[in-house]
Amino acid sequence: MIDLGNFSPALPGGHQFTDVQSDEYWSSTTTVNNISQAWSVNFYGGGVTSYDKGDTYYVWCLRGGQ
Repeated sequence: MIDLGNFSPALPGGHQFTDVQSDEYWSSTTTVNNISQAWSVNFYGGGVTSYDKGDTYYVWCLRGGQ
């Protein structure tokens, strides 16, 4: 879903999403070495990092399939 060639937001050209914030979005994945942290994606530049689960960031509900 991320396109590192684009920024603000780091999404492929022609995407159909609206109101995407150029900020951090939580993933649903806990980090392996620290269960108090989870992974997030920064939609400004496409970077991935982990943060404490008590921090406040955006969420984006997606589903697989067609």
